[in-house]
Amino acid sequence: MSELPAEPRPVEDLFEVVDTAARLLGGPVVVEDADFRVLAYSAVAGQPNDEARRSAILNRRTPDRWLRWMEESGIRHRLQRDDRLIRLDAPWPSPLRRYIRPVRSDERVVGYLWLMSGDAELAPDVERLARDFADIVAPELARRSARDAHPGARLLRRFLGGYLPAAQLAQELEVDGDDVGAVILVFGSGTQPLGAVALRALSRYARMKPHTWLAGALGARTYLLHVAPELSEATVDQLVRETSAELARAARAPVCAAAGSAVHGLASALQSREEADLTLRVLQARDRRTGCFSALRHEVLLHEVVSFLRARPVLTRGLLDGLSTHDRLHGTDYQRTLRVYLDSFGDVRRAAEVLHLHANSMRYRLKRLADLASLDLDDPDARLAVQLVLAAIRSP
Repeated sequence: MSELPAEPRPVEDLFEVVDTAARLLGGPVVVEDADFRVLAYSAVAGQPNDEARRSAILNRRTPDRWLRWMEESGIRHRLQRDDRLIRLDAPWPSPLRRYIRPVRSDERVVGYLWLMSGDAELAPDVERLARDFADIVAPELARRSARDAHPGARLLRRFLGGYLPAAQLAQELEVDGDDVGAVILVFGSGTQPLGAVALRALSRYARMKPHTWLAGALGARTYLLHVAPELSEATVDQLVRETSAELARAARAPVCAAAGSAVHGLASALQSREEADLTLRVLQARDRRTGCFSALRHEVLLHEVVSFLRARPVLTRGLLDGLSTHDRLHGTDYQRTLRVYLDSFGDVRRAAEVLHLHANSMRYRLKRLADLASLDLDDPDARLAVQLVLAAIRSP
């Protein structure tokens, strides 16, 4: 069997390369960019076709129905980590069997290879041929991806990474870096990056707005820097809600969005970034979509302290083990009693009402559990330590 060309062809030959791949692979081939936009498709005589392929070619994009199903079925998540051909068994009838494979450049997905087949058998070494073809078109897809990227993304990545001083960024943006409002927003979706489609959508959104915006990706997170003469917390809250909705539409998946504080001066924007990152962690841990550091300071603080305690069990081990063991062996509920008492700010009557106990019974329980755990509940430091331990051992 013939081999695919060893070197990438120039851009004007992409359709020719796709036709060659279709003949070797044994079925129609479509190449798309990272946003599922059609870049090239095979036109080999006698190969089968169906309505979905015709729609993709006509509209220059994979049909929405397929994209929704791929998202809901987990296929799009698999494409971020699996380089093999994935068979798509859609829940509706189709005369063609479909396979998809990501095309990567420097470990980044820059597009997708679609292979279809009817009754004819695919080439016996289809997996290797598909891999070779993906390697051939990867440089061209990467070049197009870089060409389409918003130029501000590189500036923001360098600034957030500590490689571009605030004064130099201010020069690039043509603003007074010492006398300007700034805020950093961060967006995430699980553990996977939002991808090129979300970044481009965010860049388009930013270009339509007044003042200065920069959007860029760093690791698994997408960031937005907003610079304006004045920024209020109300403005920041509105930005978070608007941009998260915009990204969710573009990514076709839930998006979590967090903002740091509105700060004065570009040099303080890195502080806003740190606050935004911490806020995003709280939102993701609690399955919430949007939030601002200014409104969630106490939750961020507690989340960080509790996360630290969970990572260092030596700090919590032993303090309440006696209560846990007694509750397990004797069917008592001392640990919950302690939690309710502390949550009631030491108000015995209020805690008794929550637990549906008489106040005297509540006092007896407190004395008993204090003896079991060797706790001095009159000591404010002891009460604070116990509350933190209870928060740390609570299910995340």
